[in-house]
Amino acid sequence: QYEVIHFHCTHAGRRLIKHCHFARNDPNHQCFGSWSISREWISANQLCQSCTQQAASRRA
Repeated sequence: QYEVIHFHCTHAGRRLIKHCHFARNDPNHQCFGSWSISREWISANQLCQSCTQQAASRRA
């Protein structure tokens, strides 16, 4: 199960909440089934990681 985060820069990120049954039993936590979104939330004042890195490189 995943959660989706909608960032201020209009990008969306996906974060793993918990592994599926097969991934919990696999040593490499691999799951070849479908994934589902459990929850979504909006991060109003936060940029995604790539936009944050681009902004930092512009400042330097």
